[in-house]
Amino acid sequence: MEQFIYPTLTAFFAALITWFFSRKSTEIDNGTKSALFYQNLLDDATKRINQCLEIIDNLNIKVAERDKIIESQDIEKKQLRQHIQELMVSNETLINEIKKFKQLNGKA
Repeated sequence: MEQFIYPTLTAFFAALITWFFSRKSTEIDNGTKSALFYQNLLDDATKRINQCLEIIDNLNIKVAERDKIIESQDIEKKQLRQHIQELMVSNETLINEIKKFKQLNGKA
C-alpha cells in the first residue's frame, strides 16, 4: 500500500505545486501585459499632449503677430481720422474763402 500511496501523493503534490506556480505565473504575465498596455497608453497620451502644446504655442505666436498687426492698423486708422479731420477743417476754410471771394465779386 505504501508503494501506491507515496508515489500518488508525490505526484498529487507535484501537480498541485505546478498548478499553483503556473497560476501565479499567469497572474504575473497578466500584470506585466496590463502594465505594458497602460505604459503604451501613457506614452501615446504624452506624445499627443506634446503635439497639442506645440500647436498651441504656434497659435499663440500667430495671435501675437495678429495683435501687432491690429495695433498698427489701429494707429494707422487714428492717423487717417486725424488727417480726415484736418482735411475737413481745410475744406471748411476753403469753402468760406470761396464764399468771401464770390461776395467780393458781387455774385450771390
